[in-house]
Amino acid sequence: MRRPQPPLSLSAVTGAIHPDDDMHHREDVDGTHYARVGRSAIDAIERALGAAGRSFADVESCLDMPCGYGRVLRLLAQEIAPERITACDINRQAIRFCAQQFGVAALRSTPRLDGMRLGRHDLIWCGSLVTHLDERRVAELLGSFAEALRPGGVAVVTIHAEPPTAGEFAPRHDEIERALREHGHCHIAYDGALFDYGHAWHTPEHISRAFAAASDGRVRLVDHHPRGWDVHQDVLAYRREP
Repeated sequence: MRRPQPPLSLSAVTGAIHPDDDMHHREDVDGTHYARVGRSAIDAIERALGAAGRSFADVESCLDMPCGYGRVLRLLAQEIAPERITACDINRQAIRFCAQQFGVAALRSTPRLDGMRLGRHDLIWCGSLVTHLDERRVAELLGSFAEALRPGGVAVVTIHAEPPTAGEFAPRHDEIERALREHGHCHIAYDGALFDYGHAWHTPEHISRAFAAASDGRVRLVDHHPRGWDVHQDVLAYRREP
């Protein structure tokens, strides 16, 4: 058995980093990139709340799903009292780490994304989950979010909205662009991935229609910030109507 490694302490990062946190890359020696991505998320969430007429100050309950090992959550806990935050992920080790390190509540997700008991929240942050889901699972997730949002609550969801011009999927740019144009979404499953995870692209219009359908029209788009998260993923802000 591999001996557990101690948490990392990096000068640019608030709080400890779990040694299995794959959002931290070895070449990011002092954690500058890790911290920048987290801070960009907080800025995006603050903008989303403002577009919905809300602020961090009046968030009584917040869900971070998927929280991972807390790249964003550690900064959320500086804006919202930790006891008001729920860290949700399918990774048991990750939510346990977040609970221990940042004083938040832990909630384990399930492979089935529909009908999840997520509690009731004023704010849901969903960074880089829809980017891995096909159309069916996106609808399931958004249905669960619609049930979890309190009236006036805000869901902040990030997506890949443009076909890739670099990286692994760049050779499939035209295929993805055509799928987005014709269907509003494209999903390419990872080889051997659990739960049909893959790499996914969606248009903002497609996600908005899916959220409206999943909520019987109770959730509406209040802001779209292209490449608003670390100049990489689009940020969509949705508000649940009373």
